[in-house]
Amino acid sequence: MFQSAVDKAGIQFVIDCPRLSEPAWVDRDMWEKIVPNLVSNAFKFTFTGQIAVRVREESGRFVLEVADQGVGIPEPELPRIFERFHRVAGTVGRTHEGTGIGLSLVRELVELHGGTVDVESVVGRGTTFRVGVPKGYAHLPADAVSQEPVDPRTSRDVAAHAAEAARWARTSQTTLPPPSAEAATSAGRGRSARVLVVDDNADLRRYVSELLSKHYDVTTAEDGLAALDSIRASAPDIVVSDVMMPRLDGFGLVRELRKNPETASLPTILLSARAGEESAIEGLDVGSDDYLAKPFSARELLARVRTHVELARVRREWVAELERTNRELDAFSFSVSHDLRAPLRAINGFANALAEDYGDIFDEPGKKFLTSILNGVRRMTSLIDHLLGLARITRAPVSAHRVDLSALAASVVSDLRRSEPERAVTVDIEDGLVVSGDRELLRVALVNLLGNAWKYSARAERSRVELRRDPDDETTFFVRDNGAGFDMSRADLLFAPFQRLHSSDEFEGTGIGLATVQRVVARHGGRIWANAAVGRGATFFVSLPARAST
Repeated sequence: MFQSAVDKAGIQFVIDCPRLSEPAWVDRDMWEKIVPNLVSNAFKFTFTGQIAVRVREESGRFVLEVADQGVGIPEPELPRIFERFHRVAGTVGRTHEGTGIGLSLVRELVELHGGTVDVESVVGRGTTFRVGVPKGYAHLPADAVSQEPVDPRTSRDVAAHAAEAARWARTSQTTLPPPSAEAATSAGRGRSARVLVVDDNADLRRYVSELLSKHYDVTTAEDGLAALDSIRASAPDIVVSDVMMPRLDGFGLVRELRKNPETASLPTILLSARAGEESAIEGLDVGSDDYLAKPFSARELLARVRTHVELARVRREWVAELERTNRELDAFSFSVSHDLRAPLRAINGFANALAEDYGDIFDEPGKKFLTSILNGVRRMTSLIDHLLGLARITRAPVSAHRVDLSALAASVVSDLRRSEPERAVTVDIEDGLVVSGDRELLRVALVNLLGNAWKYSARAERSRVELRRDPDDETTFFVRDNGAGFDMSRADLLFAPFQRLHSSDEFEGTGIGLATVQRVVARHGGRIWANAAVGRGATFFVSLPARAST
């Protein structure tokens, strides 16, 4: 069954299988998985020379030997060659396709026969696999032995392996030309969605391209590096990529796309012969939007591409709407800073003039009214300042550098002590807290977090504020106080603008501080959460990535 493929590849095929002295007791279906797996594996990694299949008898057992003069296996890889899903990285073969379970399956099936399988290999000189099966059937379970002879005809499993080998021979001997620019765009002329298909297997690349070109503009690339070049030249709307490819595989391609801000949101679908939950999770973990196991149906692939193209379109509309909203926010900020500040300055000026020039005339209620006006102006001015600060932080670019958080916090605490010199607050700042981020934005976050801890611990018998690294997670630090705390059932309100868990009579504030902190943390690609209990203080945790996003 393999002869035609081997002949086309120009390889010598040696079959040395003489009649044995007695029948071998094997499971026919299992044996027809063992032999084709070994032969097709030899063919896959042999480009010149010969492949030899031999059977012989030795000391109470039969030995099947499949030897090739191919690329060989590096010695450090030999102990793991029969592990499930293990594949030798960087090995050149007729195709990069494969699941990494073929040799594992061979070992399992041989062991079910009470046999053994071993391998010898030298890089550049070839590989030999030897399967040993005991003679007779005394070693086999009695209920597994049948005296009936088996049909000598070759099964469909062998034919499938041989057909696959023939396809490798055909695609490795001929270079399939990529679709012309006209062919790649004519089917999808006038359509906005462009699909980049990435696969080192020419047949599968062509199949997927032809399937999708009925609905989209399709371009192709033979591996991850070629795909990156294509994307830099003209970004598609979605990437459909194989996982196992030379030079740069599908996982590596997705990682590179996610690292670049210009392609970070580019939808990707990974195709792989490795099925199962763990493989799918691995694909999603690197940042892929979807994962499809081979063999897949045409309808399923089309449905997934259509879904992600539509999601990308909706996402672009959301981005456009967000940009429009940000422009409106800019206009509002300008209005606030100019149109509202002017009348507030006038109210503040006249109120102060009344207090200075006519303060003695007012009775006690009048003085209280005047004080209320001045306090209201002060609170409104503070609110406007915080609103403008929040707007600036939302739009400000993040310039990530190495930031000594400990030193930055010490500076903030020093300012707090100068503002309230009468307060006796114990502050414990862990030394050596270093993060990656924007120094000015992180200072804004610390001003609000430490300022809150300082404020809400004012009524504690002995005020205490801490800034430390989380012992369970080096990427997380926390600010803790022993103050008023809050009810955790209302924690979902913490980071929303204007939401306060304490009344103004208890503690002053605008309800903007924690919203500002949340924006700063989000701009760094991190997250913030809190834990607290009423009357027992609060702890705010901030987790920042090792390298902040920009």
